Amino acid sequence: MKQHLTQKVISIVFLLALVLSACQTAPDPQVMEQTLQAAVAQTLTAVPTATPLPTATSTPLPTLTPTPAEVSYGPANFPENVNPLTGLTVANPGILNRRPVMIKVANFPPESRPHAGLSYADIVFDYYIGNGANRFLALYYGQDAKQVGPVRSGRMIDRWLVRMYGGILGMEYAFVSVFNEIIAQLGSRVIYSDHCPALCSDGPLTEVSRFANTSEMTKLYAAKTTATNFRQTLDGMVFDSVSPAGGMDAPEFTMHYGKNNNAQWKYDTASGKFLRWIDQVNSSGEATMIPLIDRITGKQLGFSNIVVIFAEIETLNGKTDSIHEYHIAGENGRALIFRDGKMYDVLYKSVYDTPIQFIDKDKNPVALQPGNTWMHLTGNYSKVTEDQPGIWMVSLRTP
Repeated sequence: MKQHLTQKVISIVFLLALVLSACQTAPDPQVMEQTLQAAVAQTLTAVPTATPLPTATSTPLPTLTPTPAEVSYGPANFPENVNPLTGLTVANPGILNRRPVMIKVANFPPESRPHAGLSYADIVFDYYIGNGANRFLALYYGQDAKQVGPVRSGRMIDRWLVRMYGGILGMEYAFVSVFNEIIAQLGSRVIYSDHCPALCSDGPLTEVSRFANTSEMTKLYAAKTTATNFRQTLDGMVFDSVSPAGGMDAPEFTMHYGKNNNAQWKYDTASGKFLRWIDQVNSSGEATMIPLIDRITGKQLGFSNIVVIFAEIETLNGKTDSIHEYHIAGENGRALIFRDGKMYDVLYKSVYDTPIQFIDKDKNPVALQPGNTWMHLTGNYSKVTEDQPGIWMVSLRTP
């Protein structure tokens, strides 16, 4: 723009010089200066002011939330890096080249709580042991836990569950008759009493002082001359991140074992898991429900699937009510599956050398949500109620 203006001024001056040179008399310098100034001023006034272009602004594009890819595995042909008991990819596929580690964990006395290491388990089996109490059998395969417990004694059902999942068992001894049955079925796959650092007390010896280390349990078993610590065939379970069709609303479920012994689960949409609550009884005998945390993580327990297994429970020592046989082998047992805030009334089938499988009335597999699973075992005649819309309870009945 400035170069163009300068050229116009020079042209005007040149024309004026030609005109003046044609005159007979010499021009007056003052008049010539005034004339030039006027011409330049007129030319400058005539040049339009440039209108600035608008500043370009970028409009942000809307952020698109990626649709999670569907995860679907089972009941067989699991990839080498996928845990067949959770449907999840493991960070180190080599960890699956062993037997699952299964640990007995106390829930009573209340001093045993909060438990250690349950949030690391792939599956937790939860069952009645008599006199209003229950106990857990926690299974570790896709990851280890440095502390699991408190470790307590074995029960008859343990020998069948450990066989089904090809595991090794960590326990704090058992009733003599029960111990003999467990050893008869599992042999050297049982680790009991003090075997530090695999299984040892964390201080003065009490009924809730022993804890297990699952990686050390694996090492201890693998060192035995009779060990067969190779990858097991664990086909049978099915996992799909997409919920099955149907189902009933079930944002809350409680397994009622007895007075002040309730396992309550509330579905958390943010995490996609059912969070665990448990009774806390004060000095006056009044009970309130509090979050059940893992003492290792300090966080509330959360599980992707809650399953109720209905089975025949046989009491073997009458009114003493401390030795029971659970008959869970068969084809048409009833089961309830809670996942994604829904409940599915299905069937289960099991034999004593493969994991429990879930099927519908047409014998088609029913999928669990990929993740960890908590399984409650209860009697065939246990009562199922929906106290309020979506609020479910199963009350233990034996037999």
